[in-house]
Amino acid sequence: MKKQWLKKQIMIWIRAMISWSCLALILFFLILYKPELTKSIFYTVMAWSMLLSFLLLLVIGKIRILEPLGTMRKKIEFFNNGIIFTEIFKNLEGISPDTDALLIKVHAILDKDKIMENAKQQARYLALQNQINPHFLYNVLESIRSDAIMAGVPEIGKITEALAVFFRYTTSKMESLTTLQEELANVENYFLIQKYRFDDKLELKIKLPQEDKEVLKTRIPKLTLQPIVENAIKHGLEPKVSGGTVVIDIVHSDTILYLSVIDDGIGIEEARLGRLNEKLSRMDTGDGSANEGGKGGIALINVNSRIRLLMGDEYGIHILSTPGIGTEVCLTLPYMFEQTEGR
Repeated sequence: MKKQWLKKQIMIWIRAMISWSCLALILFFLILYKPELTKSIFYTVMAWSMLLSFLLLLVIGKIRILEPLGTMRKKIEFFNNGIIFTEIFKNLEGISPDTDALLIKVHAILDKDKIMENAKQQARYLALQNQINPHFLYNVLESIRSDAIMAGVPEIGKITEALAVFFRYTTSKMESLTTLQEELANVENYFLIQKYRFDDKLELKIKLPQEDKEVLKTRIPKLTLQPIVENAIKHGLEPKVSGGTVVIDIVHSDTILYLSVIDDGIGIEEARLGRLNEKLSRMDTGDGSANEGGKGGIALINVNSRIRLLMGDEYGIHILSTPGIGTEVCLTLPYMFEQTEGR
């Protein structure tokens, strides 16, 4: 686009130079063969030159300034209506060759904000739509818990309470971010339920930096860890008869929070691991049709997409795995405490 613009400017300059050169040659021959007309011709030419120059300035001003400004106004009107101009303005020239590219970049940024706002509105709508069900569920679970305690089965009461707390966390509070402490508490509740399912064959370990409780206050996207832990149990540990262990390892630098969810399950085949990491690297939202979707890929892609949408493309998930040894899901997040979203 810049080359075409520069070429057009050069052609305009060349045509102008040819026109003035022809005029100069005519004057030269008139002066050479009619010296007595030199003075009158000089004044006449000067007058006409000034008039033509003025008219030329008006024409150039209209073509090079007023028309591009009109074009810009039209583009901005389309831009405000959410239309990116490609073929429509292909033959219209802007003030600068970079104008279209700049507005397209701005439009992309606004599109991201629009996507986030639409996602929030959809989440609020779904929450309102299902508002009756959670309250009904809480009441039923509380009744079961009370009956279990009265019947002398405290274990059932404990599991029921954990289930109620887990559902309350997942269905309430529409904020996008939560503290690491709340997220870990939700994972522990979820794991308590799973241990009951698997006859205590599962174990959860949480490794925090020594004497660094401040890290628990850092803010991360809500429901980041639980889906990954669920994925580790379902696809890593459940196929093993003997159960296994899930470890959540937490470390951080001054600016980055590193979370690892490690299981000693069956692992992931190398080819499928490569496909999963490729999907994660290009922020693929998945359509459920791929093989990875049926084997835990959808949960990981969902979490990864939410992290990158809220925090930026430099953050997200990467997977390490060895078949027969286990899997490590590595999360990279900003180490932050204020409730901010986006970059």
